[in-house]
Amino acid sequence: MAALIDLCNRALAMIAAGQIADLDEGSLESREAKRFGVPLLAEVADWGEAPWSWLRKRVVLASVPNDRPAEWLYAYATPADMAQPIAIRRVEDAATDLPIAGPYPFPLQDAIPLAFIVEGGRIYANVPTPTLIYSTSLMDAGQMPPLVARAFELELAARIALPIKKDAQVARALFQQAEIAKARAMADEQNKQPQPAPRYTSEVEMARAGYGEYM
Repeated sequence: MAALIDLCNRALAMIAAGQIADLDEGSLESREAKRFGVPLLAEVADWGEAPWSWLRKRVVLASVPNDRPAEWLYAYATPADMAQPIAIRRVEDAATDLPIAGPYPFPLQDAIPLAFIVEGGRIYANVPTPTLIYSTSLMDAGQMPPLVARAFELELAARIALPIKKDAQVARALFQQAEIAKARAMADEQNKQPQPAPRYTSEVEMARAGYGEYM
């Protein structure tokens, strides 16, 4: 909570508003900072096309009744804190020998992504007891890298400028700055997590490499 209050105070400083000590202290600044800051914290998980690496989690999915048995073999409960699903993994034996380089993805499981969909609060797949890789919507403000925190501050300042200062011009200017800051933060994340262009691996190549069980 202390980290969120620090972010809120920096946002308040951008619009020349008073500082707060607590989100529930009852002042105009604290009410608006809480009203806009708390939901904004959850929105950060959905910024950008790719999930933030620092918000990724893994969990073994819990089975639920499958109401689409003609389409999928299994149905699973969606994690309550899921922001974006990324991939699923099936149970496999521990690796004993793996390449250190080559024209294929790492991990090798990314060569053939396992199919799944998320609909109606359920995850449907043809994989028994899968592990879901996903980004969580639950995070502490202190987790944010500096550029993401800066974008958060600007976005929050833009949202509270009108209700606190009644200044639409300042709000518009801050929204523009916030968009630039978000783009910069997302570009920085992509640079830190480079993803080489995938190379198509034919079925013959996969079979020769001993991965026929994926076929």
